[in-house]
Amino acid sequence: MTRALMPIDLLRLRIAQSPTVSADGRIAFTVQENDGEHDERLSSIWLADAQGARRFTAGTKDAAPRFSPDGSMLAFVRADGERGRIHLVPLSGGEAQGLGEAREGISALRWSPDGRRLAFVAKAERATEAGVYRDERSGARHIRTLLYKSDEEGLSDGRRRHLFTIDPVSGATEQITRGEFDAGAPCWSPDGRELTFAAQIGLPETSFRSDVWVVDVASRALRRLTHSLGWTASPAFSHDGRFVAYAGHEHDEDGPGGFRNLHLYVVPREGGRARCLDPDAVHGIGDHVITDTRGHGNDLVAWSEDDAAVFSIATIEGSAHVVRVEVRDGTWAGVVGDGGRTVLGAEIGRDCIAFISSDPRTPAEVCRCDLDGGNERRLTNLNPWLAEVELAVPERLRPAHRDGTVLDLWLMRPTREIAPYPLVLEVHGGPHASFGPGFFFEFQMLAGQGYAVAYGNIRGSQSYGEPFSRAIAGRWGTVDAEDVLTLLDAALERLPADSARVALAGGSYGGFMASLLMGMAPERFACGISMRAVNAMISMIGTSDLGWFLERELEASLLDGEIERLYAASPISLAREYRSPLLILHSERDYRCPLGQGEELFQLLRRLGKQVEMVRFERDPHGLSRDGHPRNRILRLRAIAHWLARWLGGGGEHAEEAGWLFAPLEGEGTEPQRIP
Repeated sequence: MTRALMPIDLLRLRIAQSPTVSADGRIAFTVQENDGEHDERLSSIWLADAQGARRFTAGTKDAAPRFSPDGSMLAFVRADGERGRIHLVPLSGGEAQGLGEAREGISALRWSPDGRRLAFVAKAERATEAGVYRDERSGARHIRTLLYKSDEEGLSDGRRRHLFTIDPVSGATEQITRGEFDAGAPCWSPDGRELTFAAQIGLPETSFRSDVWVVDVASRALRRLTHSLGWTASPAFSHDGRFVAYAGHEHDEDGPGGFRNLHLYVVPREGGRARCLDPDAVHGIGDHVITDTRGHGNDLVAWSEDDAAVFSIATIEGSAHVVRVEVRDGTWAGVVGDGGRTVLGAEIGRDCIAFISSDPRTPAEVCRCDLDGGNERRLTNLNPWLAEVELAVPERLRPAHRDGTVLDLWLMRPTREIAPYPLVLEVHGGPHASFGPGFFFEFQMLAGQGYAVAYGNIRGSQSYGEPFSRAIAGRWGTVDAEDVLTLLDAALERLPADSARVALAGGSYGGFMASLLMGMAPERFACGISMRAVNAMISMIGTSDLGWFLERELEASLLDGEIERLYAASPISLAREYRSPLLILHSERDYRCPLGQGEELFQLLRRLGKQVEMVRFERDPHGLSRDGHPRNRILRLRAIAHWLARWLGGGGEHAEEAGWLFAPLEGEGTEPQRIP
């Protein structure tokens, strides 16, 4: 007898991340889970080999595994509060030993080719030229830069992320880069003399350009390999040391998460003109697929052993694949992936590929295959308890807008509901991201509660070619809004759903679309849920950590006094047109779409006498739904389910009391604190 997926089941969920391959083919990876008792996320290192997959480290905050070149040792980071410390554990067995001192922000461990050093990224001491100074006693900050906050790291204290090396025997540590910039993940040259990385050095503080740099480990001398023509990421030395490959574009100021496709480039190690390997590729390099069980994206640029090709991740029509791109002529070949699943992370070994696979009924499992994609095997079964849960299998459609533009749509039918049933239409964020065939906890929970769920990719989404993703530049709320309604019409035509019981929901840009269409097409929706949304363009530009990105998207600027145009593009301009109830969900530590975006719409609707309620979540940033504290994530899912039941299903016995949105769902049962 199966049952419905419940919010509390988040505490049972295990997610595999960050696979890495040893020289002899063993695979280490991180497993992330949630601790309900202490309201925190946990992680441990697991190992998959000929004996099967098993937990390998005893810590509860272990992550970022990396094998030594000879395969005898495993390095990883063990966190303790805000600081982490590199640890080493022998593969033959024994206790993990701490190495060096604890530091904030340790990540991107990389062994030197001879195994005598580890490079890593960590926060360095504040430089004298830093644009932020924080008084330690009071927390007051003196700010002289726009880059004083980020949703990922919070408010800056003036310290930047730099490259370090550490001796794995003595623990002696050296800082390799210095200055008022953040260094990206490093890659060693084959001779161990240099590290390459991406950084924004000497560029304006509002710039979305970056460059590939090389630093001499001994002298600390920096060399720039590219020419600030666009965005660059994930540089990697070829095995012969002659070239550096990287992902990027040469279209000036369209940054990460923008509408431009990323391509693969190679540049000579000594400098010179970079060559794009795949200028005619329709789909871009990078993982753009959104789910609510892991953070955004993963980077992969890795040379084949003979340097004839470069492996990377590419998103193709909503699904992330491992691809091989030939250096000679730029030919693409799909290696791992298909339209029924998505790749959440991968690493290329000497004779195999380790990757994380997800599909609508599989959250994240570790797999391996040969370098050509053959002999694929799944190595883990991290969530056997899902066998007791009734999970929906989505149907995929390709409806067309009236102008002929083909869109993408997935439909989940409710697992136990009699038609006609209510429908929830979900819109993704970005806007240049994609829904796809990965596991989405929220959608499966809603299907278990008796709702059909429709979700898809409209113009602006990545992975359908650059003209598709850039179609909304300067046009937010026009063709994209029409595309959302096109998806709704297609869903209602295909499903035996009740057109009078339709809800609209979305987060970030998807929240913008939910807020907008509740006023633009109020007759279509019985209720709405707007999460971490952009609601007021003028204040968003001035308070977001990337406000100037929004100006580029809208092709309208505060600097040019385009106040009326920005207001007209804001959902708050349509507040009077609302006819149906709206639930606003927003995190208090959201620096991407700050809390005021939710508050402005909430207070306007309340003053207008509209039906609106709001939930504020403490402590968590913009990515609450996938990266937040377990308790907040559970309460968020409950609030969504209760709101829909109240306005689509006739429920709401608690609707007159504040707090009714947080009550456990019927049948949710007791709360397991942690699954051993």
